Amino acid sequence: MTDERRDDEIIGRALSRAIETIDVNQTPFERSRIATAPGRRSIFGWSQLGFVAVGVLLAVAIGSWLARPTESQPDVAASPTVRASPVPSVAPTASAVVATSVPTWVYFPRDGLPPIGAFVPGYPPNSSSREIAIDTRIGALRRAGPGEIPTGATNPLTSVAPPQSGTARFGLSVRIQGDLATVEFDLSSGWGVHGSAQSLALLQQLVYTITDEPGIDRALITENGKPNAVIDQLVVDKPLSREDVSGYGRVNPQFISEGWPLACTIPCPSPSTAKLSSSFSVDTFAPGVLRFVIQVDSGQPSDLSIAPIKVDELKSPRSGKYALQVDIAGTDPKVGTEYIDRSPLRTISTSVRNARTTYLLGLDDLRPWRVLMLKDPQRIVIDLGGSPSSISDTVAVYLPGPGYPPARRFSVSGLARTFEAGILWRVRDGQDRVVANGSATATLGTSQQWGTFQFDVQIPPSPPGTGDLFLEVYWASPKDGSDQGLVRVHLKVG
Repeated sequence: MTDERRDDEIIGRALSRAIETIDVNQTPFERSRIATAPGRRSIFGWSQLGFVAVGVLLAVAIGSWLARPTESQPDVAASPTVRASPVPSVAPTASAVVATSVPTWVYFPRDGLPPIGAFVPGYPPNSSSREIAIDTRIGALRRAGPGEIPTGATNPLTSVAPPQSGTARFGLSVRIQGDLATVEFDLSSGWGVHGSAQSLALLQQLVYTITDEPGIDRALITENGKPNAVIDQLVVDKPLSREDVSGYGRVNPQFISEGWPLACTIPCPSPSTAKLSSSFSVDTFAPGVLRFVIQVDSGQPSDLSIAPIKVDELKSPRSGKYALQVDIAGTDPKVGTEYIDRSPLRTISTSVRNARTTYLLGLDDLRPWRVLMLKDPQRIVIDLGGSPSSISDTVAVYLPGPGYPPARRFSVSGLARTFEAGILWRVRDGQDRVVANGSATATLGTSQQWGTFQFDVQIPPSPPGTGDLFLEVYWASPKDGSDQGLVRVHLKVG
């Protein structure tokens, strides 16, 4: 309860002190309005200004009294901090303590496929430091809940226990030198994963997430002051890029070798009449495959060229690490940049100049690509990626995918560019014995374009080693008959 008499007394004293301390500006007679000739009257005279000054001082005095600490505000009264503002203190709320979350792009591993990116709630760092940004990104990844993990992916980072209960950090430190980020984890109870599959999944997740920082292409992961990290039985003792852990291997050298064409050409008498349109799909007809389609709406295109390039991420962080540049004669009315953010496709930039269209496909990583021509309607199809175990430089098996439980009779389909379009296949059991084999023919042979193939496989009723079967698709060398372009798909048969 308040003491009104005491409050009135305090107010009176405050007003008295304010009035007594007013420095009255006594105007000399020679400058007074009486002694001077009348002139243009100002809006505010000196007396009015004096009253205004008195009013301001009184308002400050009253505001200071109202803002005083009282017994009903124990937290404020106990604080030794002097506040510059007379606004009464308010108990902090959650929104005042924690910054507003923003979408943060991180990665989650998948069985038999490269990691997949997704946005999760994160908190922007209060610094422009790239080290703090990487720390923040890893923290956002660890906080990602089940509803934020893409279908078919996992989040092994949640198995890693932080050193202090209830925190999302690992006591990690980040150092950047050039395009390399060294991230040291201070772990109290190990990495929390077991087996080679989980260890590799966690390593993929960390490398992809760390290198999402613009300008960072390699990550070195260490722990507890050591120069390396041991994730279960997996020793990490050197910097790694996304291509080192994606599962495809180092694809970059393959792009510049004779096995991977840098350009292919389609002859055409009148390229300027071609009208184009584009579309894309991800994971719709084969696991991990990004399909980009350029449809020829009219005319005939020509001079198609395809080449991978490194993207300047410092200018456009959301564009990905690499891009596939597709250049073709013809015009597409849709120009500009479209943000896809559906891993592995981040952006599609379309530009037209001199009756030529250039598509720039921003990608998470550098992965193998294949081009084929389809008719009715005429389409140029570019496929990227797929299951790493099902892809080689000359054979790509789309179906069945790894782990697929087919019936005793199932179909196999994919792309190939082999000698005289020949395809060979066989099925081995868990003891490496051949239980079925055969041959097929693709629609195209050795060329820069890929042909399609499809064949049926019949498995014997009771093959030895039921439960683990391996489908192998390849072609025979014309020189010595050795296996070429071999892919090996692990199947599950109940």
